[in-house]
Amino acid sequence: MRKVALILCFILISMYLAGCESAFFQTIFQEQEWSQNYALAEGVRCTSPEMIDGDVNTAGSTVFPEGVYGRTVYGGFPSAEVEVTLPEKKSIRKIVIRSEDLSTFDVLASMGEKEGWKLVKEFEKNTEKEIVIRTSVVTDKIKIRARGKESFEGTERAIVHGGVMALRSAKITEPEIQEIELYGFK
Repeated sequence: MRKVALILCFILISMYLAGCESAFFQTIFQEQEWSQNYALAEGVRCTSPEMIDGDVNTAGSTVFPEGVYGRTVYGGFPSAEVEVTLPEKKSIRKIVIRSEDLSTFDVLASMGEKEGWKLVKEFEKNTEKEIVIRTSVVTDKIKIRARGKESFEGTERAIVHGGVMALRSAKITEPEIQEIELYGFK
């Protein structure tokens, strides 16, 4: 019974102090402010610089691993990648990706040479054009690995196997990204 009374007393005092706009409680409960976009800082590199230029009217293409470009990969689609490298490790709390093309993709963060890459978030059948990811990771590299998109231009003619007609895409293209933004707290 005594514990209940102490807890109730603590809650009432907390509510009173919060109601009085105590500086202590304002500090604890104030909304965090976002930092400047780390991707726009001096010394940041990107596989496709158009993705970190601060202009949503420009777009850069993700890049297929060497030897995959423009080919159908038997049994699946190739993954194209883009990597943003910061000059030093930062605490990333929010990642914003602006793209018309990203449907199935992963966002990864480098944990260093020994630990490799950590999956931050996985997306399948995304329809959003502005993707906002809340996270908490300390890194100097962010990678987006996206499934290539099938181009229906110039599809090969039908191939008949046992009476079944199948169309194969002649070309897989890289998804484009308008902008990648990285934020921490001030």
